[in-house]
Amino acid sequence: MTKNILIIGGNSDIGLEINNLAKAEGHSVYGTSRDETTSGNYDNFIYLDPNKSLDALDNIPEDIHGLVYCPGTINLKSLQRLTLEDVKAEMEVNFYGAFNVIKKVLPNLKKNDGASVVLFSTVAANTGMPMHSSIAASKSALEGFAISLAAELAPRVAINCVAPSIVDTKLASHILSTDERKEASAQRHPLKSIGTSKSIATSAYFLLSAKENWITGQVISADGGLSTLK
Repeated sequence: MTKNILIIGGNSDIGLEINNLAKAEGHSVYGTSRDETTSGNYDNFIYLDPNKSLDALDNIPEDIHGLVYCPGTINLKSLQRLTLEDVKAEMEVNFYGAFNVIKKVLPNLKKNDGASVVLFSTVAANTGMPMHSSIAASKSALEGFAISLAAELAPRVAINCVAPSIVDTKLASHILSTDERKEASAQRHPLKSIGTSKSIATSAYFLLSAKENWITGQVISADGGLSTLK
């Protein structure tokens, strides 16, 4: 069956990889972003800020089979340097935007046989890490929202999260700015490597069929073993 898939934050490296996987299987992908530089990668591109007007989503198909919310932040600061405005900004991107989008397209997600929704958390939401308090707080809010919503929307809509560790993407470029930093980060993980956009996209893409595969309300760790192994 050909699916209609909506990718919010389609300019992200992971969003672009999910788009490639979906297009390879003949699905119809609708990608949104506040940055039009990657618009050519999508057959259906929508300029959108999830925390402003969502009117542009009025023109998506009535039936959306899969939704992926990709926007994220990496703002690493000590509590002494962290401001309430920093925390609010991370909540806006990581939680409020997801809330706004899901609420807006819920009628589309509940059509016919329902849909699968994939959100992105972080390993730091459940594994204490210095300088991660603001991102951990915002992603923990997202996880709680996802699990509660999964219970509320079952059996029509399946909702799951992927919780990665550090991934070699544009978003993390300021952390992985040298080969030495990449190697140091890799050595912190039991699998002695860092995540790639393709590996995380593959996990997320599998969860776009979560409803058919009897999976909902889960947080899937894709973190090289960091959260559970020593």
